[in-house]
Amino acid sequence: MEFGLSEEELMIRETAARFAEQEAARRAAAADEAELFDRRSFDGMAELGFAALPWPEEAGGGGGGFAGFALALQELSRTSASLGAALWGHVYLAAWPLLRFGGADAKRRHLGALMAGTALGAGMLPGATSAASRLRAGATARREGDAYVLDGQQGYMLGGAEADLFVVYAETAPERGNGTGGGDGSARGNGAGTRGRKRYTALLLERGLPGLTVRPVTRKLGLRAAGMAHLTFEGCRVPAAYRLGREGRGQDVARGAAVGARCGLASVAARLASGADDAALGYAKARAQFGKPIAKHQAIAFLLADLETAADAARLLALQAAWRADAGAPDAGASALALRYAADAAMHAGIQAVQVYGGYGYMKEFPVERYMRDAKAVQMFTALDRLPRTRRGAGKGGGRGG
Repeated sequence: MEFGLSEEELMIRETAARFAEQEAARRAAAADEAELFDRRSFDGMAELGFAALPWPEEAGGGGGGFAGFALALQELSRTSASLGAALWGHVYLAAWPLLRFGGADAKRRHLGALMAGTALGAGMLPGATSAASRLRAGATARREGDAYVLDGQQGYMLGGAEADLFVVYAETAPERGNGTGGGDGSARGNGAGTRGRKRYTALLLERGLPGLTVRPVTRKLGLRAAGMAHLTFEGCRVPAAYRLGREGRGQDVARGAAVGARCGLASVAARLASGADDAALGYAKARAQFGKPIAKHQAIAFLLADLETAADAARLLALQAAWRADAGAPDAGASALALRYAADAAMHAGIQAVQVYGGYGYMKEFPVERYMRDAKAVQMFTALDRLPRTRRGAGKGGGRGG
């Protein structure tokens, strides 16, 4: 087996790294401190084509695939995990559901803007994606004529504070009888054993709809500049043409988005792990104690070696899961394992990096405390995702089509 990157993938990684160093790094600390979404950096990433990078060129994308996008996320997250996480949400939680399941009118109006990054998208992390599990839908939707009326709320949308478009999942009325719901909302009695099962519908919402309130989430521990927000719906009417997929089949949309979403978030976490390790190593080489750099003390040297090993493993697991998705191979839990491992590795690396820095690690003038806080936020998202514990329990969806 050959481990290497194509010429195109190397170019993607180099472009992302250059942008992160020359543009995003200058504003990352200030944006984190002020809890402000860095729209200027997002616009810059969009101009470079990152907002549509993974999708096929025939669909208006950049053709970089999941692996190419994973490489970009790793480099972008090196200076700002908030920025990487917001781009991740835009691509996998908003653009992908519209690209794969959107109707002609919704695509015509909004897909081009999402691909170009002139419109910012946000979506809910799908959460439960197995046939036996339920989505975390805090909203309900009822059909009234040519629209759905939404009530309730959905929370923790990265990028939602500034987003122009939202993908939400709402619980719809249980099926009447034993059939599966049709696209017109009726129950069709051609199935068995589904009486009373909860049904969910995916919808695309435009910012500014009457009845939609966007509440930015402030005073957060980590990912402070990712523009996180809660959405509240009070009689919010969404055109039926903006439904994604069939009515009552929101689980299909969520399942399709899950693999790519996990690959992408694993890449963000992997870069947090390596960023914390790099910072700890640099400080340990510069800081002298008892006549030699602390990196040469056995305890610190062993710790740094363990951190580097875990960071490299996290990076490779994320890339392997992305490669499987590009190849159309069954996911078999690879994306779930990559995300869980990378998130835990990032959290451990952040804590240990703060320890290596000692009292300086506690100060905001150094980056390691931000790595630790951001890693905890990513780790919390793995809990929201309700990941399977083993490969046996993992879903088998994979590839571009989910």
